[in-house]
Amino acid sequence: MSFSNGYDVEFYSFSTQLTNNLGEFIGPVATGDETKTSGLIQMLCDEAQLPNVQAAVGQLSGRVMGESQISYPYARFYSDLSLTWMCDANMIPLKFLNTWHSFIFNGNDSAQDGPRSSDPGLINMKKAKPNEFNRPIRLNYPEQYMCNLRVTKTEKGRGAPNERSAVSYIMENIYPYSIDSIPLSYGTSQITKVTANFYYQKHTVVHSRAK
Repeated sequence: MSFSNGYDVEFYSFSTQLTNNLGEFIGPVATGDETKTSGLIQMLCDEAQLPNVQAAVGQLSGRVMGESQISYPYARFYSDLSLTWMCDANMIPLKFLNTWHSFIFNGNDSAQDGPRSSDPGLINMKKAKPNEFNRPIRLNYPEQYMCNLRVTKTEKGRGAPNERSAVSYIMENIYPYSIDSIPLSYGTSQITKVTANFYYQKHTVVHSRAK
């Protein structure tokens, strides 16, 4: 049987501009003409989804005598996708998402070009000043901030806990359009998690041969 806690999440095919912007978070590994994420961003993904498939339909009536209204498909519909990460003490997944989302708006709110602190101590962090309030807002081109995402369903094997794979989804031209708020509260300690929602244009389903 298949179990829900076996999967692999991998961003790849970054543009040169996005790779340069996210390099310190994704730890790029060049493989031919692709750049894949490695390390924490891939390992700390706590919850992923295999995307749904849906048909956009139109309605037709009066085609033949006595037939009621019928629905017919005319296009494929690709919904959005949500991914959730556990955050380490350095909040790498949150920094990764914030920097990516900010890059869409030409780094308007990014710490890459704004205030940074070399010392993560609380006192030094509180000394940081905000960017200029009247800063310009400009958008990068879609081909600069989009990449691809591969979500692979894995299963245990004799050699490794993720040795086998039956299906893989490749989401094309994906980017984060929103980052959910992160609740913080006193009480029982829990792992901080961050969820981001992504749009993509199409997906491709890869099946392994049934055995």
